[in-house]
Amino acid sequence: ALMDIFVARQPIFDVDNNVIGYELFYRDGINNFFNKNVSGNAATSILLTNSYLSFGIENLVDTGYAFLNFDDYLINYGVVELLDKENVIIEILESVVPTKKLINKIKNLANDGYIFAIDDYTRNYEHDEILDLCKFVKVDFRINTAEDIIRIALSWRDSDKVLLAEKVETEEEFEFAKTLGFQYFQGYYFSKPVVEKSKTFSDSARQYLEIMSEMNEVEPDFNKIARTVEMDVSLSYKLLTLVNSNSRLKYEISSIDHAISILGLNSFRRWLSLAMVQNVGEDSVSELMKYSLLRYHMLSDIAENSSFRAFRNDLMLMGTLSVIDALLEVDMSKVLDSLALPIEFKDTLLLKETKYSNAYRIPLEYEKGNFTEAEVYCSKINYNSEKLANHYIEAVKWADKMYYQLNSYNERE
Repeated sequence: ALMDIFVARQPIFDVDNNVIGYELFYRDGINNFFNKNVSGNAATSILLTNSYLSFGIENLVDTGYAFLNFDDYLINYGVVELLDKENVIIEILESVVPTKKLINKIKNLANDGYIFAIDDYTRNYEHDEILDLCKFVKVDFRINTAEDIIRIALSWRDSDKVLLAEKVETEEEFEFAKTLGFQYFQGYYFSKPVVEKSKTFSDSARQYLEIMSEMNEVEPDFNKIARTVEMDVSLSYKLLTLVNSNSRLKYEISSIDHAISILGLNSFRRWLSLAMVQNVGEDSVSELMKYSLLRYHMLSDIAENSSFRAFRNDLMLMGTLSVIDALLEVDMSKVLDSLALPIEFKDTLLLKETKYSNAYRIPLEYEKGNFTEAEVYCSKINYNSEKLANHYIEAVKWADKMYYQLNSYNERE
């Protein structure tokens, strides 16, 4: 059932919040495809891996490392050698029990330049002979207590091991991990807003709110909207970049007035929100921007191929705005109070049940690797989940590309 391959990525950051790579999540781990029933011989197994990884790892990790989960079966059968040692880190599952054969195999691979990590490390992990061969130690912040984490960090402090904090879900945990000497971090802490009561909207954000409320007037004043956008050079540039790079038109759209008249109000609102989120997030984690772009693109494809076709613009707008709370570091309900949006939109973004929820939640579940939940939502909206993996990969490629294009302007300034 190769159609059943799902793959999602989760970013891994260094102490300065730069992305150094991604862990790739596969449907139920790789085992489904490599159980003995599938292939009595290694050749079939290896062939299968090739098609299995045929998404092209480079599409998912850009120039960073791909962190991949491996069990003993896959390591013994020569699957690691199919991967490029320059851009993969092999995570050995904590459940793997070492044999002489396996240890020799890992030693040879390590001598050959492959880098290993131990996954889900806890204090009662007992296979030192595997641990000795691993450069990375991944410590799960959900299954270890704070005291365990402190002890683990202290015990590895003077070694050449690299500590990676996994499932870090709040800014406090991130800071805690940093003080203990963790070098890399993985989890959703970067997408959770640190709510600072004093934080106010920037000029850019305020302008955006002005434009949004004008657009929701019964008879919007296009001239006023265009002038407000033009007051922000960066916003104008981003808007035209986005529209032109995605436009099916034969000619360039050269002005904001032109963009509004060609696109119509709905489409313009969508592009504006995308450009705006880019603007608001200038100093924030770049990964949030990519999530915004990724969800936007995915929801477009999902709407197009489901019973939500008529709501495509709405869903794309919600995908874009789904990270605005984290970008502004303001609670989502507070951000939404200041946005002139329909109540159904606001409730969807607050994860309440609405007519949009079943579609909106698909990318949110999928990107966390909750593939089964994503499929349940797919079936509710008549969207064929076999398309999900490809739509995700396409969205990732597009989001990465757009992110670079939009940020090249900032570098030129």
